[in-house]
Amino acid sequence: MEDVKKQLASGDFKTTENEGKSAVWKYFYIVVKADSDEPVGYVQCKGCGVLMTYDSKRTGNSALQRHVDRGCKSPGLLQPSITTFTTGQTKLTEKCVEYCCKDIRPFRSIEGGGFVELAQQLINVGATYGSVAAQDVLPDPTTVSKRCRELATEKRKKLVEQLNDVLTEVNSIGMTTDIWTEDYHKLSYMTITCHFVTRTFKMISTVLTTAAFPLEEAKTGENIRREIIRLLTEYGLDMILLNKVVWVTDQGSNIISALRPYRRLDRQDHLYNTVMRHALDPTQLAQDAPTVAETLQATKAPVKYVKYVKKTGMAALLSKTVIQMADTRFSTVYLTLNSVKSVYQELCEKLNDRAEGWRIDAISPDVLDFLVEFLQPFYDAQRELEGDQYPTINLVFLWFERLKRHCNRKTTDSPYQAIIRERHLSWILRKVEIQELQKIATFLWPKYSQLRMLSSSERDNLHLEVRRQLKDLHNIEEAAEGPAPKKAAVDFEEWENVPVADATDEVERYSTHNHAMQDDRDVLGWWRDQQLNYPKLSVLARGILAIPASSSSSERNFSAAGRTIEQKRTALKPSTVDAILFLHKNMD
Repeated sequence: MEDVKKQLASGDFKTTENEGKSAVWKYFYIVVKADSDEPVGYVQCKGCGVLMTYDSKRTGNSALQRHVDRGCKSPGLLQPSITTFTTGQTKLTEKCVEYCCKDIRPFRSIEGGGFVELAQQLINVGATYGSVAAQDVLPDPTTVSKRCRELATEKRKKLVEQLNDVLTEVNSIGMTTDIWTEDYHKLSYMTITCHFVTRTFKMISTVLTTAAFPLEEAKTGENIRREIIRLLTEYGLDMILLNKVVWVTDQGSNIISALRPYRRLDRQDHLYNTVMRHALDPTQLAQDAPTVAETLQATKAPVKYVKYVKKTGMAALLSKTVIQMADTRFSTVYLTLNSVKSVYQELCEKLNDRAEGWRIDAISPDVLDFLVEFLQPFYDAQRELEGDQYPTINLVFLWFERLKRHCNRKTTDSPYQAIIRERHLSWILRKVEIQELQKIATFLWPKYSQLRMLSSSERDNLHLEVRRQLKDLHNIEEAAEGPAPKKAAVDFEEWENVPVADATDEVERYSTHNHAMQDDRDVLGWWRDQQLNYPKLSVLARGILAIPASSSSSERNFSAAGRTIEQKRTALKPSTVDAILFLHKNMD
């Protein structure tokens, strides 16, 4: 019993709710191992904090019920109710105020998962040992830093083991990489994220590492490739299986060069941002569609006036916030135009009241309305394609076809509207090239398995490629089963007869059936439920649908890095930064 108390205090054990059906469980926590949630044979009363042995197979709930029925009056262990905590001397709310104000923390930090778990652990310590000084319980910051790195190493080892297992089962997983430079020491960091689907068809998108790039090395393709291989090897990834990784990156020439020996796809959200940037280039628009160029330029003036001229006080008078154009933000033109459109009448009134109406006079309301409506699908495409908690590669081909159709000239278009559509269509065809892997991903979305956007010959060719990949997968499965049977001295296997596709062929059955999906977007759930009907295709789906359409997960990691390496934390070691960012994404 004393050992259990010590391990609860140290954090090796924790208490959690039990999902049992008995009503008695509303009075007890179950004690489990912190790293695996495995029960350790004890429970803890929520009312008095007493620890009791418990074995569901041997003792049942009778002892727990007797404890409750007797009024939970364990001597010296009865704790005050939560009402006492919040209304009595502890003044819990005021202590939360003190925490936020003394340490300059956001008020919402008290509802963060990490803070709540820390608070719960402190309550558990108090329930076990009674009133103790917080300073005697909380560890030294150096101890926390050291444990942070140790915990990251432990969890990363488990992640890599899981990755190696997945790579032996499927044809592909996704990875992204990018390089970012922090503001204080100008130290560059390279991140690698990984994306795969588990055997239970759960999407996993997480950070593998955020490592400092060697200061003495230029960021050439060769050096980047060497660093990627070094990191993956150091963490224990099976390099023989590296050819199964599909990298998704931006179009930086050094990144493209680094990954040239491997499979790589362009990030789709970035491509469409590039399309819009070129199609709405102000210099070219001034010649082709001057009314559009004038409205785009004129939109900047009232936004700048509202946001940056403090003495106007305009921002506080508007019902919605206007957004400044910024080259680093995707769909920045759409976001700015839409924000101005949403308060256009208010802007006119407020500026006219101040004799500043000239700032908005050059904006054409009709052009503004058209641009917002026209750019909306591009914005929607980027937002959907940059997700990493659901499959996105299956969306790539569909968005490509939809945006092409959206850019086709309409009979009702005015001359400038037709020009805008034509310019965007031209740049889509120049910049966006749909790869075979992305088409297969659409095929693996049951709702679109018939690939009606392709010709019959294109569909047939794609089916052949799927069959080829299934054959590769089949060979892997056979190799995993054990040694191959002995063959004749001369091997003519490559010319042997092969089965002709018929009704028993998985690809044929799948592609000709009109599949019903309870949730059109739950692609992985559908394949999980159809494993018996399509055993090989379901494994192929696990691999291909894991590949992201964007490398935005790398950018999100760098956003977290920017919040980690702030002005007061510039002394953090790169290894500690790596550990913090890894645990930020990989804490259960």
